Amino acid sequence: MERVMDLLLRRPAISLAGFSLALMLAGNWILPLTDRDEVRFAEASREMLQRGDYVVPWFNGNYRFDKPILIYWCQSFSYRLLGETDFAARVPSVLFTTGTALLLLGWGRRLAGARAGFFAGAMFVASLHVSLIGRVATADMALVFFYTLALWGGWEWSRPTQVNRAVWGWIFFTSLALTFLAKGPENYLALVGLALCRWWRRQDYVMSPWTTLAGVAWSLGLIAAWAIPALLESHGKYLNVGIGEHVIHRSVGINDSHGLKGFPGFFAALPLYFITFFPSFLPWSLAVPRALAHWWPLRRGDVAGSYLLVQAGVVFAVFSLVRTKLPHYTMPAFPCLALWLALQVRDKPSSTRWLGWGMVSIASFIVVLMFLVMPFARKDFLTENLWQATRDHVLPQTRIGCFGYTESSLVWRFRTFSTNDVNLGPVQDAPTFTTNPPPFILVLPSEDLPQVTNLPALKNALRVDVHGLDIVKFKERNLSALLVE
Repeated sequence: MERVMDLLLRRPAISLAGFSLALMLAGNWILPLTDRDEVRFAEASREMLQRGDYVVPWFNGNYRFDKPILIYWCQSFSYRLLGETDFAARVPSVLFTTGTALLLLGWGRRLAGARAGFFAGAMFVASLHVSLIGRVATADMALVFFYTLALWGGWEWSRPTQVNRAVWGWIFFTSLALTFLAKGPENYLALVGLALCRWWRRQDYVMSPWTTLAGVAWSLGLIAAWAIPALLESHGKYLNVGIGEHVIHRSVGINDSHGLKGFPGFFAALPLYFITFFPSFLPWSLAVPRALAHWWPLRRGDVAGSYLLVQAGVVFAVFSLVRTKLPHYTMPAFPCLALWLALQVRDKPSSTRWLGWGMVSIASFIVVLMFLVMPFARKDFLTENLWQATRDHVLPQTRIGCFGYTESSLVWRFRTFSTNDVNLGPVQDAPTFTTNPPPFILVLPSEDLPQVTNLPALKNALRVDVHGLDIVKFKERNLSALLVE
């Protein structure tokens, strides 16, 4: 193992990029888009191309204000190169994950040499949660990439001995803007962390108030270049929904049952992320407590280590106070923790072997999951089974109505061929849908089929029954599709 790792360390950038791409791309053509958010991002990016509207995203004929614009641009560009496929929708996340690993390589190289940088990048990519979320078609890895670049830029910009402060200042504040365009206002947590470090260790940081204000104005200007046209086109709804519902409400309320209700629930959930960190950052999290105990007496002399931990701590603290809780919310802290841990362990005996076996363990898990488990599991996915049973009957003019089962994955699948929006709603809306002229496909839970079988429009309909797992609700269901041609 040590010999193999020594070979990898001879060309750290190529080795790290190759490992990350292999890990993140492994089996991505096997697993269909299943997660609600993954499907919504992918479909909105496809509709961006179809509509030619690169300012405000749409999903299934309606505005989608959940996140800013950057990930939709990236996925649309991927579609132009690779086609409108599940695989292409995930490619931007894979590239952002790999790019983050290479940022850590560069930052670690400047702090302590290529070995430290390689350790940091490899630990980031080969942590359990990143190895899973780094391959899905969401905005998370775009956020992590630009947030990491901002953290590195803020560190270099604030160095008292930095001769290229202006360049790093541009990098820092531009990255803050791109972080916002990736996912929202959590971008300025990096600035908060830098300000805390400056307040705590004033002699170790240079941070001019006027330069900081000018940089913030620059980043806000970059954001406004997209945000103002988006607000005008949506008549202010992008602000009301994107910030009001998806930022403010998530902070003070609970979205989609992702949290515990009431003040007792709020206080009970405060330590959640400090608990989920250990499985999320496996296998490296097991070494963190001992590394912290060793580092603590030496903390006053370790400016870089303090900066990394403060920045990670800000992310954990802020999202611990947010009422809506999901494990990936704290993922922007993972690059800091990976680099900090790499700085602590890089020179320890057998650290190369430890890193190698950790990489092998995560890679083995992904190979088993994607190539042995998923090919069998996907045969039971409800939407996939429905799509495979009906796809030969879907024409560009076919109307699709799905009632009683309204998952977003239906839109992604049926709009592969159909140019119409997919009608989604409760079962009682099904009779109204049958007044559409043929061809159309009506989808219902099989137990609700008696409510429509006597309708004249369905007299000669071809019936197709499918069974499978509703991934979102994680329960077995039966669906019936009535095809009227």
